[in-house]
Amino acid sequence: MVFLFVSGVAPEAAEITFEDVTEEAGLRAPLAGFLGHGAAWGDIDGDGDPDLFVGGFADRPDEEYAPKKKPPPNALFENLGDGRFRKIIDSPAAIHARTSGAVFADLDNDGWPELIVGNNAKSKRRRDRGEIQARATTQLVQLFKNDKGTLIDISRECGACPEGLLTARNVMPLDYDDDGLLDLLIIEDRFTKNPRSALYRNKGGLRFQDVTKEAGLPADLFGLGAAVTRLPEGLALFVAHSNRFFLCRNKRFEEVPTLGETLAWKPLHNEDWPCGAAFGDLNGDGQSDLVLSIHGEPARNRIYLGSAKVSKGESPPAFVDVTPQSGLPAEWSTRVPHVEMQDFDNDGWLDLYFSAAWLDEAGEITPLVYRNLGGKPGGVPRFQGPTPPPNARAVYFPAGPTADYDGDGRVDLLLVNWFAGNHTRLLRNTTRAGGWLQVRAVHKTPNKIPGNGIGLKVEIPGLGIREIATGYGYASGQIPMVHFGLGKLEQVDSVILHLPSGKSLKRDGVAKNQVLTFELP
Repeated sequence: MVFLFVSGVAPEAAEITFEDVTEEAGLRAPLAGFLGHGAAWGDIDGDGDPDLFVGGFADRPDEEYAPKKKPPPNALFENLGDGRFRKIIDSPAAIHARTSGAVFADLDNDGWPELIVGNNAKSKRRRDRGEIQARATTQLVQLFKNDKGTLIDISRECGACPEGLLTARNVMPLDYDDDGLLDLLIIEDRFTKNPRSALYRNKGGLRFQDVTKEAGLPADLFGLGAAVTRLPEGLALFVAHSNRFFLCRNKRFEEVPTLGETLAWKPLHNEDWPCGAAFGDLNGDGQSDLVLSIHGEPARNRIYLGSAKVSKGESPPAFVDVTPQSGLPAEWSTRVPHVEMQDFDNDGWLDLYFSAAWLDEAGEITPLVYRNLGGKPGGVPRFQGPTPPPNARAVYFPAGPTADYDGDGRVDLLLVNWFAGNHTRLLRNTTRAGGWLQVRAVHKTPNKIPGNGIGLKVEIPGLGIREIATGYGYASGQIPMVHFGLGKLEQVDSVILHLPSGKSLKRDGVAKNQVLTFELP
């Protein structure tokens, strides 16, 4: 299906700009000295404002956490609704670990999102750096039940946080068996003996069962980041680093052999790794495209366009590497772990964001956001990157989930810092942008549709389709909400939420600049 973009959508070109509001938001001091490596947005308390979890590595020597005197624990922040955040001191999630990813997802369909934390544990405690570091080294994956705004640690009894799963990286919620309950795929890296990733089927009641083998996933599957999307052929899963692409049909995953050569990675050195992955429609043809971010120096980030010839699901999915024609540079000088596709200027076209930036002499950063220049639907998308400030150097951030944290209809950035001489940044989007529409799905009572509608498609005829998702990219969790830029449009004729049953929910005559909420039946 091809979606012809309405001619009135795109406003005149505007530079994509951000303002560093970390200090004003109350995040600068609490996250100072943090060796941050994972973050997730999620509405913990049900007030409609995105709250924030930030995790880091707490196993390094004390002096590496300056200005703090020892490793800080992971941190949970309440969004106060006025642009500021308050650290929740007594949260059970505030533990010491080697956290390398997190996500909020409603796993029991009660409307309250659980917190899943992916910890990159080691088999033996490291005692030579202190007791905090020793505990952090062996902390396993954690699952926190959300009891109407209160988090409760249920890791040991849930079945999704086993002793044998150590070097977790990415956490991916998905409904692989189409039973309406979100399952969990925990991606394990290859930096351990006999690495494997594990799929945990949600049995209900926040109890999980390891079904990796039964579901057809290989025992040696490893990776860093991951992304899923619904294709006409079935549920698609891509795991970055191993760069393996799977289709799930009838509750079983099968690798797509025809994509092996297309997506294969030839490293320049032993730290040249595909790291983050995201699906989205970059050129308005109704097909899912794939973007990879690379943990290598240089980072050779890639854009793969989905082929329109498989739109009816009659052939295996196909992708074409169009990076050289897209305007994306062949190389970026630092590592680039995380990637997302978001419409930062609200012109109707998905822009590209990578978790890297220019850092100038004044300590200000210019994030690596490439503006989609639009064009003919179905053509090769063209992108324009930021202008580097004078005397600036390239830096990168391990994690960086987006969210409209202040509710003004513009997508903002959180860049989670690891290195001395820099700090975690909350960047407020100040772009002179067009109109917008955000769409979410909520449960009023438990039902047979995945929590918060994760995996459902939202369609605005004439503008295209977005998919409700979280956990894509690398080490990052997003709000399960889709964002449409409307440009100069005052309203859209209709918004359609496609349900797993084949039925749909529809709203007609929807005005711009609002959050549209569908109640799941």
